[in-house]
Amino acid sequence: MALTVGEMMTLVPVRAVAFETLEDGRVVLLRPKFLSPAMGWIQRLLPRPVFRVKLDAKGAFIWGVLDGHRTAAMVCEAVREHFGSDAEPVEERTLAFLHQMASGGFIRLETPGTP
Repeated sequence: MALTVGEMMTLVPVRAVAFETLEDGRVVLLRPKFLSPAMGWIQRLLPRPVFRVKLDAKGAFIWGVLDGHRTAAMVCEAVREHFGSDAEPVEERTLAFLHQMASGGFIRLETPGTP
């Protein structure tokens, strides 16, 4: 079932993968090639067991504000404050980014108060 924009704005994006912050401030996400725990034994045998996904400046900023407490609406507001008119349309772009990150297993979208 697809979420409405209003429903999506109330969710809390939570980081689900490890990451590295490079000296220049860019962020590289480290997502295991296999998400299933049953495939963990194969994962350990791979020479490169993770996908390395480099984020651009806006993606790195969004990743930085994902603290597990802010809702998607709060993230959108932080993007608007930081990037100003360069980020417009903020809600559309930020929610599309969060949706892609959730679809790829990089974040989880939780309802507020979920442990």
